[in-house]
Amino acid sequence: MTTTLFLLRHAKSSWADPGADDHERTLQDKGRERATELAGWMEDRALGCDLVLCSTAVRACQTLDLVLPALGEPEVRHAPEIYQTDANGLIELLKAVDDSIERVMVIGHDPVLQITATTLAMSATGDAMDRLKRKYPTSALAMLTFGAAGWASLGPGVGHLELFFVPGQDG
Repeated sequence: MTTTLFLLRHAKSSWADPGADDHERTLQDKGRERATELAGWMEDRALGCDLVLCSTAVRACQTLDLVLPALGEPEVRHAPEIYQTDANGLIELLKAVDDSIERVMVIGHDPVLQITATTLAMSATGDAMDRLKRKYPTSALAMLTFGAAGWASLGPGVGHLELFFVPGQDG
């Protein structure tokens, strides 16, 4: 069993209503297109998961709706704490995941996802880490692996950044 973590930043949201509460912002058309592209890319590579932990922000939930068909049949948990947590809080949330669950996706926000990925990864494939450190765009997906290590053992430098995919930029 290889413990695998997917960190997905929500798709591009709309700022059409400047008075809207940040938590309630919805996706814009470009965001829907990119999330749909990501879903197809993941499905082509059979990158499903067992559990999705999703922020309760509307834009995160809408992103989940678009990628969910590509993920197999994971358990979905809406986790309000993802909306305002920091990287340490997100890592603590992940450490509580049962070790029988092999592949987890977090759908959340920047800069927390970027900081979490750079904290957990000791190494990376190709230029994935350089690209991730430069910018973590909307709809971007990082995939980290931890070998046989369980969720409870997550901590700084214990993972490998397998890939960093950005729909609309990567082929």
